[in-house]
Amino acid sequence: MRFLLQRNLRLKAFSFLIALVWWAVVHGEDARIKDFVVPIDYTNLAQTLEQSGRVIDTVTVRLRAPEALLRNVTEDRLAVTLDLGRAPLGEQHIPITGKMLRVPPGTEVVRVAPPVIPVRVERRARREVPIVAEFSGAPPKGYARLGYAVTPPVATIEGPASEVAAVSRALTGTILLEGEVADMEFEVRPIPEAPLGTRVRILVPADPVLVQVRIGPAPPAIAPGRAAPTAPGAGAARPAAGRD
Repeated sequence: MRFLLQRNLRLKAFSFLIALVWWAVVHGEDARIKDFVVPIDYTNLAQTLEQSGRVIDTVTVRLRAPEALLRNVTEDRLAVTLDLGRAPLGEQHIPITGKMLRVPPGTEVVRVAPPVIPVRVERRARREVPIVAEFSGAPPKGYARLGYAVTPPVATIEGPASEVAAVSRALTGTILLEGEVADMEFEVRPIPEAPLGTRVRILVPADPVLVQVRIGPAPPAIAPGRAAPTAPGAGAARPAAGRD
């Protein structure tokens, strides 16, 4: 054992001297404080589960260190890791501890804000909802929107179970009809009709959907109390294709 300690003794002494000089230089400077915005890395969440509600993506970490050391600290060298591998269903409040922080040697963590992270975990769910087009404006006088069709007519949505249950339809966005007198076609990407920040997403279709709008001469107005004229030999009226 004594022989092993004496091996490369000069090299070890030199290394110790360098470390001592560096320690003296670093600790001889005045300590400075600086704030860094650090991303949160949520890890190990099961494939069948989802985070729901407001998800906090970053925290502010205040570090104290000598100025020379702080100048070399960048946010990509810092990290906060929250392991959700054993997180139960429901809402938890997880305090940020030193084990979750990755900071360079020689720096001291003064504060983390917020110090506690709310995390809500739910089961992942899917369901089908109709795809609905919304319109703005109207064709000119004498013309009308006679109907429309969306292909495919339904979308499969996916996300946290409670948020998926609250979505009843997917929207194509607003289509402007002002001044249009002929049929129109659009390719659009539907989105779930859900509050801002929801984690519900369209799973199927992955490609844009086709919206076909029928525009033509407006049907003649029918005076109150009068039945619409019927052509001789005509049977029951047939429903118009598409949607109104």
